[in-house]
Amino acid sequence: MPAMSAQQAPQRAPGGTAAPQRSPQKKEGGSLKEKLHAMGQGAGIAVMALLLVLSLFVGNFRALQSATPKAFLRQGDVKSIVEDRIDAAQNVLTVAQRNGLSTSAITAAESAVKELEKAKTAQAISRADQTLTSAISELTTAQLTGEEERSMLRAADDFAEQGSFLRQEARAYNKEAKKAEELYEKLPTKFVLPEPDVYEGI
Repeated sequence: MPAMSAQQAPQRAPGGTAAPQRSPQKKEGGSLKEKLHAMGQGAGIAVMALLLVLSLFVGNFRALQSATPKAFLRQGDVKSIVEDRIDAAQNVLTVAQRNGLSTSAITAAESAVKELEKAKTAQAISRADQTLTSAISELTTAQLTGEEERSMLRAADDFAEQGSFLRQEARAYNKEAKKAEELYEKLPTKFVLPEPDVYEGI
């Protein structure tokens, strides 16, 4: 019986053909550390820096969101107060138009009413309301007589009362928003985060 050689002949599959040799399978996946290592030191450092910045941004955003009060229009009776203030302004406008008062003041008031109707944030509401207050003030100081004067006074009083209610809600809201403002100033990513919404002019 002949001696076996140091290297055995490849095994043959049934039928006389040589069985295919299996190449070792490459391991798929791998840990993040291994992937970064495979990318090279420079690229790995860049990815790690990006992940760090992203984590910092998300953390700052969540902290600011947690400190920010709910939207001004959803506070207390703000929405109904704004609607009542608009109705009072419309009543002033009705009397003003009926008596041929200042066209520029009427136009300014109508424009401010539209802006107040569209406003959603505390800042937008405050700015539209300040413009409306100025225009309505000019109309309500006009000299009228009799029933027209009484109608104007009633509308003006109602407008002023709703304005007082709105400012009370705004002060309470700003007190809560101040915490968010103070936090915002301390955040390292504040330049890419929205500033807290506040009611202006009070």
